[in-house]
Amino acid sequence: MHSTLEIDSVIKSYSFKTILSNVYLKCQTGEVIGVLGRNGCGKSTLLKIIFGTLNADNKTIKIDNKFYDKPYQSKDLVAYLPQHDFLPEHTSLRRIINAYIKNKEKRKTVINDERVNKHLNKKTKELSGGELRYFEMLLLLNLDSKFILLDEPFSGIEPIYKERIKELIGKYRTKKGFIITDHDYRNIIEVSDKLALIKDGALKNIEKTEQLETYNYLPAGTLTRKNLGIPDEENIPVKLEVDKQTLQDLDLFEDNKGGLIFSFFDNAKTTGGSIRLGKMMRSPISNIKVLKDRIKSFKYFFENDVKLKIEKKDIDFVEYYKSSKISFSKKNVINSWYQGFRYKFKPNNDYFTKKTGVKKTLALLQYLSAFVREYQNKDVPWYLSNILFNIQEILMTKGFREIQHLYERTSLKFTELEKLDHLFRKEGIEKIDKILEMLYELDVFETVANAIREKSFCFPEYSDSSKPDVKIEGLYHLVLENPVTNDFHISKSENLCFLTGANMSGKSTFLKSFGLAIYLAHIGFPVPATKMETSIFNGLITTINLTDNIAQGYSHFYSEVKRVKEAANMIKEKKKVVVIFDELFRGTNVKDASDASLMITSAFARIKESTVLISTHIVEIAEELKSKHNNILFNCFESKMEGEKPIYSYKLKEGVTKERFGMQIVKNEKIVELLEASLIKHKS
Repeated sequence: MHSTLEIDSVIKSYSFKTILSNVYLKCQTGEVIGVLGRNGCGKSTLLKIIFGTLNADNKTIKIDNKFYDKPYQSKDLVAYLPQHDFLPEHTSLRRIINAYIKNKEKRKTVINDERVNKHLNKKTKELSGGELRYFEMLLLLNLDSKFILLDEPFSGIEPIYKERIKELIGKYRTKKGFIITDHDYRNIIEVSDKLALIKDGALKNIEKTEQLETYNYLPAGTLTRKNLGIPDEENIPVKLEVDKQTLQDLDLFEDNKGGLIFSFFDNAKTTGGSIRLGKMMRSPISNIKVLKDRIKSFKYFFENDVKLKIEKKDIDFVEYYKSSKISFSKKNVINSWYQGFRYKFKPNNDYFTKKTGVKKTLALLQYLSAFVREYQNKDVPWYLSNILFNIQEILMTKGFREIQHLYERTSLKFTELEKLDHLFRKEGIEKIDKILEMLYELDVFETVANAIREKSFCFPEYSDSSKPDVKIEGLYHLVLENPVTNDFHISKSENLCFLTGANMSGKSTFLKSFGLAIYLAHIGFPVPATKMETSIFNGLITTINLTDNIAQGYSHFYSEVKRVKEAANMIKEKKKVVVIFDELFRGTNVKDASDASLMITSAFARIKESTVLISTHIVEIAEELKSKHNNILFNCFESKMEGEKPIYSYKLKEGVTKERFGMQIVKNEKIVELLEASLIKHKS
């Protein structure tokens, strides 16, 4: 005969806020029902109402069609395992078993359990978290109760005991019915026959686990194979190959510090956020999924004007406190009072650091808890949702969950201060580190969103095509005050751009702008343009500000030759590469430069898996290139003379320009006149 527990019309409110609204739940012996939900949604409240120790505004509880107001008063109906440890700390397991279990056979079952028997003479406080939870479970399961309510049985215990608790549930489920709540959704899903989700006060039946994502309890994709920690090519951040010369050409970084581009984005609220930004910007990747996820997070912060309400000095102090070498005090009342009163009458820096650090860490956890609640139920992108979910998971682990009642406190007792210090700097320091890392990533999202707020940036779109293809509209360089924008499209069918133009017409700026757009798109950052769609590349190499290498004895020309060889090697290894050369072979005589430019440009044009941009003043080779290759784009920056003054449009056009203003620019600077004046003065 199966027994049935039926809960209907449950309504519960606190301070005019409805926590549970008209909840219905049915459980039979032989069933395991998992109840999931966000922190504070009412899971524990529901279990306490079912057990009978918490009153509700309205409820109906029936067991085998008989009504009960407080089922716990009938010892053979319902047993309840609360979140917290409920057994006396200073009593041995043997004495507890004898007191709890009256049936001799069941008492013998508990005593002879291989995981309990060796600890019979120990006190419960001497057990590990998993050992104690297992023992508590075993006691409840050997009571006569038909139904077992388990509130977070998997929380804060060793992985091996999570498995052992699931074994216990499997062993006893034929005779009992289980209702289980826990934030450890994976184990809940695994052990349960039926799932329910508390959302907005209602209990929703979950027919398929994917509904947990639909209802935004889990980030979209969490339950797929690739997001359960199983290696998957789509989640591996493949590196985009970029060398030091390219970083210098694009003004991204200077030696051991940020360059122009890093400085543009770096307005982080925290030191850790600035460091995280630097790491992100120094790590371009070729993984389209990771890039799309990151872009969506930046876009969400930008479009919703998300602001972190944190202060740099507070977070810096948390870091300072967390890494301090202050010795730990004993966690007992006498020692805590002694330390506190001693500080009151004789202040010292260590106690001040501890006290201030604990308060600021507690305030941070309180803020993040509120931030998670605010955004977790909104339609946020997966990557951001996953960060919020991971923060919540940490806040709901053992130790951190128990301190939430202290969030609103303006002052702490001496004993509370010592316990929190142990939690933040010892038992839970790894979790604090993880929380700070996630905070710094949120800080990066905000600082990047803020950086582009007053500029015309776009969020790049990514093509899944294996063929190289880049289409940009309104491209400009972000450091220019009043930039002239350009549209540009380069693809496999026309994979090489032969760029000409007079001196100062804008060739180098355009090449830097294009290279920077490619780089930013491959770190998942917004791009200075009105629209960009790009395929994913495996490498980026530029030669824009190349110099000779005195230390190695390289002339400028030989440095250029070495650079071309490095580009060729990168293409050979990485296949799909963006190559940019500004004024190829300018370090040698005109004849050699012309012959070498023709030969190298022709060779690059034949490699259609890569995208190549070459600017040059050697326009004479254009006709021969046209006759040999049909996949070269010929673009130029036109200009004209008005009197003796060159006028530049800075607009990219089709074709080849033969305009040369070099001599006129020299004449305009009146260098010869200065030299002649110097000669006259010297003679006089």
